[in-house]
Amino acid sequence: MKKHTNKTSDNRIVYLESDEITDPIKVVHEFFSHAWLPDHLKMLKHWRNDAAFESDEPKKCSPAFLIYHYELIIKLIEAAWLLKQHKLGKLDFDDKQESELVKCYIKTEKKKLRDYPQNLSIREMVKPSFVLKKMFRIYQLDGYKKILHTWLHNALSTSFVEESLSKSEVITVYEQLVKLFEATWLIRERMKDRN
Repeated sequence: MKKHTNKTSDNRIVYLESDEITDPIKVVHEFFSHAWLPDHLKMLKHWRNDAAFESDEPKKCSPAFLIYHYELIIKLIEAAWLLKQHKLGKLDFDDKQESELVKCYIKTEKKKLRDYPQNLSIREMVKPSFVLKKMFRIYQLDGYKKILHTWLHNALSTSFVEESLSKSEVITVYEQLVKLFEATWLIRERMKDRN
């Protein structure tokens, strides 16, 4: 898989307001005030399917719904770009501590929270901000924006354009967005508990 590394100047923050740039965690709170984690994941799957797979059935997402969620997701990605160097939502376990202790804590946390990530590794659950850092090693901010712009156009199109997205791009971006949603959900929930 080809890594997309662009100059940092291409990775401009466009969708965030100045107060959101100053405090990007606001964007995470706003994102989840629009829908719960499972609803965001369901919408993302519908959008991916509408954008990347040919079907005789009508598209699941309306144009207004798609544009609205596209902008929410782009804002979340821009916030993640700004937050990627911060250690938000990290559990107070070091790497030397027993993994059984970590698993026990996570099991207890799962019972306490309304929704819990299904696609994060134990390490990513302990350090959800690691997901933010890791996702930008695959594509830079501008790369995600370009691919999601293509997803938007494909999902809005009445005809299927097979060559516009490679299967690896679709799978990779989808998986990274699922992890982003889950990691930011954990960060948000853990920050709420600490306040």
